[in-house]
This record gives sequence, C-alpha cells and structure tokens, in this order.
Amino acid sequence: MLRRRRTVIITLGILCSVAVFLLINLYWQDRGDEKVTRSVKTERRTIRDYIDSSIHDSFYVHQFDRKSLKLTKTAIDYNSENNAVNIFQYQKLKSAPCVPFQTWRGMIKICTHNPKQDTMISAFVHEFATWEQDFLNATGDILTKNPHITFVDLGCNIGVYTLFAAKLGISVVSVDIFYKNLALLSESLEINSLKENVTLVHNAISDQRQNVTIEVVENNIGGSYVKPLKNDKMSRQIIIGSIFMDDLIPLIKTKDVFVKMDIEGTELKALKAAKNFLQAVNVKGILMEWVLHKNNPSAKEIIEIMTDNWLMPYWDHQQLVPLKIGAYTYWPDNVFWIKR
Repeated sequence: MLRRRRTVIITLGILCSVAVFLLINLYWQDRGDEKVTRSVKTERRTIRDYIDSSIHDSFYVHQFDRKSLKLTKTAIDYNSENNAVNIFQYQKLKSAPCVPFQTWRGMIKICTHNPKQDTMISAFVHEFATWEQDFLNATGDILTKNPHITFVDLGCNIGVYTLFAAKLGISVVSVDIFYKNLALLSESLEINSLKENVTLVHNAISDQRQNVTIEVVENNIGGSYVKPLKNDKMSRQIIIGSIFMDDLIPLIKTKDVFVKMDIEGTELKALKAAKNFLQAVNVKGILMEWVLHKNNPSAKEIIEIMTDNWLMPYWDHQQLVPLKIGAYTYWPDNVFWIKR
C-alpha cells in the first residue's frame, strides 16, 4: 500500500512538472511570435546600384595574382578618406605547420598557428583533423545545394570554412582582423590549389569606418577582438581599419550569399552597417555565433534587424527546429538565420 502511494505521488509530481514546462513554453511562444509579424521593405536595389555609387570607403582587398604564386594588394578607392588601413603583405611563413584536415570532399592541408600558442582552433585541428564538424558540414550542405552562391566568411581565422567552401568550388570572400591568420590561410589556399575563387580582406567589420586596435587573446588567437584606438602614441598597438558589410558588395559576383559571422561580439555593429548588403544581395542565410549575445542587450536589436529582413532563427540549417524569439537566452551558442 505504501509503495502504491509513493508511486502515485511521484507520478503526480512528474505530471505537474511537465505541465509547468508546457505552460512556460507556450508563454514564450506567444511573446516571440509577435516579432515575426513585422513586414519588410519591398524596395530592393541591385548589386550594380551599389557598385556604381560612391558610398564606400577605402579598403584593401588581397587577391592572388594568377601569373605568380604571391598575394598582391589591390586598393579599392571610393572617393573617401583613407583610414590608414593596415595593408596585408603576403610572405611565405617558413615555420607554419600545415597538417591534414578531413572533409567529406576529401582531405586537405591546413596551415595553423603553433598549437602551443593557439590552444583552441590550431591545437584542436592538430589533434582531431577537424573543427566544428557539425556546423562545417551544415554549411557545406547549404553551399552544395546552392552552387551559384558566394560564401562570405566574416572572422575567417585560419580559414577552416573558407577552405572547405573553396574545395566545394564556391566563390568566397573572407575577412579577418589578424594578418597572420590571412597569411596562414593564403598559404593553405596555395598548397591546395584553391586560390582561384577566394578573395581575402584584411579589415575589421563594424558600424563606423575608423582605425581600431586589435586585442590578441593569449592562447586563443581566434578569440582576438577589436577595441577603440588609444591616443597613447607610445603604446604598441596593432592598428587596422574597420569597414562596413556594405563595402563588401562589389566583391560579390553572385545574386545569392551565405554568411558566416564569428566576429567576437561585434555582430550587431556589423549588421547596423549592412542595410544595403541585406537588400542588394539575396542573403539566403547567416550562421552566427550567438553565445556572446544571449544575456546581452544586443540580442533584441539583432533579432529585430534579422526579422525585418525575413531571416528567422533555427537550431539547424534544415529548419527542423525553429527557435522561439522570446526565449533567446536559451538559444544554442551558434544560430542559423534562414530566409523564409
């Protein structure tokens, strides 16, 4: 008899817990759905409209010269002030360790930092020959289903995503703040004969065109971030110019675009200066690092910009698990924003 009572009490407790969970879930769903009723502007301009206009600032694009194996600098100037952008000078890195990297399109070589100095991405690649395999494969799935697309890799680091996209034959525009990341990536592209359709941009992405400085994170080079420039001329600073996402429009030669954004918390700033970008090209989706926005006021602003442009949040790229807008603090560390 006593056992039966205990069983009944435990069962009732479980049922009550499930009921409370479902009620909370429905509450957040109702609040979240209010956001998706927002309409977007129907007026869209073409890529050519922005290429021909003078809305861009000076910035430097690094492209391979087909006649040689070196990287050359091409300056794109749009009648604006030059913000003294750091120019990436390609030099062969004598001590760069290049190791195998496994993809479902075969093995490639990737050049990394010393794994003892970069204990995150470089060390992981050395030990496991992969990085963020689930997200990498999901990105590859999107790109292969849309072969006439440009992959924009914001915060490319040593180029895991860029190399895979290039291996798939996709046109790529890769942006990073750290010159050695781009040097390693360019070395990898050369080794794998994948440089043909890849453009490297050495800039920060923000909502202002200005000079900023790089804060290099010890033992995690991929976690390096930008901060305002100090006025102290005596301090040693790595200075770089910041540009808009809009400034990347002339580099995109296709109608459709898929973006990966991993720029250490400055995603909101980048999106604030991406109004033309989001309208001039068809952004089919954005894979965004979300972990730094979960408990940050930036989350609501990012959600508003995204939903205004018909980009809705999902747990997975196949849109099987939609995320509740009002429960953004419980979203995963990386979110797929897919255009509806």
